[in-house]
Amino acid sequence: MPGLAAVETDDWAAFLGARGGDEPAATEVIGMSAEELESYAAEQELDVAADEEKPEVFIRSRRRAVIREIRFSTDWDCDPTAVPAMVDQFRRFTVMDAQAFIPCKPLTFDSPDMLDYPFVYMSAHYAFKFSDAEAEGLRKYVERGGFIMADDCLYGQTFGPAFAGEMQKIFPEAKLTEIGHKDPVGGLVLKQKFPFQAGEAGIPRNFMNQNPWLGIFLGGNLGVLHTVQDIGCSWEISSPPTPSNPLGAGMHGADSQGPDARLNAYKLAANVILFSVLH
Repeated sequence: MPGLAAVETDDWAAFLGARGGDEPAATEVIGMSAEELESYAAEQELDVAADEEKPEVFIRSRRRAVIREIRFSTDWDCDPTAVPAMVDQFRRFTVMDAQAFIPCKPLTFDSPDMLDYPFVYMSAHYAFKFSDAEAEGLRKYVERGGFIMADDCLYGQTFGPAFAGEMQKIFPEAKLTEIGHKDPVGGLVLKQKFPFQAGEAGIPRNFMNQNPWLGIFLGGNLGVLHTVQDIGCSWEISSPPTPSNPLGAGMHGADSQGPDARLNAYKLAANVILFSVLH
């Protein structure tokens, strides 16, 4: 494979999973060849056959962290390199088996495949409405233990109010609750392994402002996390990681916020993912 610095492409989502010309063709799963995907699928079929649990508890993806994006009725793909770049850094931090599906393979909340993926990510600028089927699927997803991270891409646009309104309709018995800085989702999971230059809970100062995180709790469990600080824009890259720049080149002016701004954004994402599977 050519040196990273020499590669010129706008499709960093695909590049993060690219392979050399002599290697098998890539699939829609970042970093997996068709042969690897087929082998993995066969292993999963054996695992499922031997598993006594019900399909509703996420059998298919239990042994790999697979991060999926959600398509809905607005500009859901506003940060196309964000999730692939974040998952790439998540693998580096945790040495865990993790994959991202490229943005052209999003999920929808009314998809029967939703329950295969315990963690999904959604982001946009503008207002939207869920269909009745999407609303029903979203509620079922959270009730079965799924976790949604909804990131406000550019606070002050219409996504935030629309998201709050949809949550109120879907979860009338709950409400978006402010999440304090000492809540474990903010940083306690990674506090020891990846020390933050931040407050007690480990939330990076770059993402601390007057707008708190919000969450939907069902049965005492956090199922929906709404981050209003546009964290996904700090995950975006304009060029891939290199030995001299292991984070790659950032976008949206994120690198101008200081050397640790994007590093903290990736750490924060890793913490949220780990929190979602540990709680």
